[in-house]
Amino acid sequence: MRVFNLIWAGQGVSLIGSAMTTFGIGVWVFLDTGSPTYFATLILAASLPALLVLPVAGALVDRWDRRRVMLLSDTGAALAPAGVVLLHTTGTLQLWHIYVLVGLGAIFKAFQWPAFSALVPQLVAKDDLGKANGRVSLIEAAGQVFGALLGGGLYALVGLRGLLVIDLLTLAAALGTLLYSFRWLPTEPRHPSTDPTPVSHRDELLEGWRFIRRRPGLLGLLLFFAANNLVMEMAIVLVPPLVLSTHTPADLGIVNAIGWTGMTIVSLLISTTRGPQRLIRAILTVATCHAVLVLAMGLEQSVWMLAAGMFGILGGYAVTNAATSTLWQLKTPQDKQGRVFAIRRMVAWSAEPLAYGLAGPVAQLFGTPIAQNLGLGQGGGIAVVFLLAGPALLLVITATYLRPRVRHVERELPDAVALPVPQT
Repeated sequence: MRVFNLIWAGQGVSLIGSAMTTFGIGVWVFLDTGSPTYFATLILAASLPALLVLPVAGALVDRWDRRRVMLLSDTGAALAPAGVVLLHTTGTLQLWHIYVLVGLGAIFKAFQWPAFSALVPQLVAKDDLGKANGRVSLIEAAGQVFGALLGGGLYALVGLRGLLVIDLLTLAAALGTLLYSFRWLPTEPRHPSTDPTPVSHRDELLEGWRFIRRRPGLLGLLLFFAANNLVMEMAIVLVPPLVLSTHTPADLGIVNAIGWTGMTIVSLLISTTRGPQRLIRAILTVATCHAVLVLAMGLEQSVWMLAAGMFGILGGYAVTNAATSTLWQLKTPQDKQGRVFAIRRMVAWSAEPLAYGLAGPVAQLFGTPIAQNLGLGQGGGIAVVFLLAGPALLLVITATYLRPRVRHVERELPDAVALPVPQT
């Protein structure tokens, strides 16, 4: 795993820099405008372009040299901080500049994830996939923890421009490790496609979805995550207002720090072992624990209960991320992984903006009247959403478990074997 570890370390450093930039730009936008709407628009600009371009990115990842795709992605990701530094230095930075540059950076990052995910099974042995994916979850969690801590501590000292310069240095470190490893990285999939039939660009874009649709077990798993993510994100996005409705901003910092620490610790444990071996069982068990924790957070809103809940939820995500990545890497042929992984990520990401849009209105228009009838105090409307989300998650888990194709997908679907394409 030497080559993987080298690239992994470079990407980890870059993730910390990116998290610092995300923190700094968010603070700058809110302090400059004082508007939550502008802040929410910034989040949308950082996510929607990537969501829309993912199918194209996946198809191109399978067609192009994945080493060069990662180089292109890391280089393009530097455009956003470099552009903001230039405009900020010249005193011409405006809000719309940030939206455009952040959206452009998100497009380049949409290429990075499927390319890196497809490279992992080419760099490590099958038995080490769980360990490798655990390390990927580790740098994602550590990036959030250290990015937020360093961003919050350094913003007052070096300002937005200083954070952006640090981000550019971390991107240079990621590019350096990638260039150093270039000669050891495979130029083509380990199992290239043997189908000589030419494929149109349109069919190539749709191939990821067709691959999943022809495998009921994987399709059922994808639908499970779509429903599970929708309900979970509706609850998680309301954690800050739930904390702030009865506690202080300092308490919110404690809840966030403990939550991301949970993900970091669990990811570290997985990264030093082979990870979960019964993948579907691990995924459904974690989802059940999430449902129980969401219910507990709705019943009891003390700081330590909320912190313990986020510790368990984010720690559980570390297990789910590692198990899910390993499963899809094992069941998807190398030459199709870019397209399939892009569709998988697009479905997962698509639940987030929908959940963000529904959570507030559901809490205010539906949860608040129920809370008033039950005599719940401040923040009761948000607590009702948590109390409804728990049973909803259990229903999703039960419906998934009752589908044998999903429950037995690990043994029923061969590892990395492409099924014949039906003739139409």
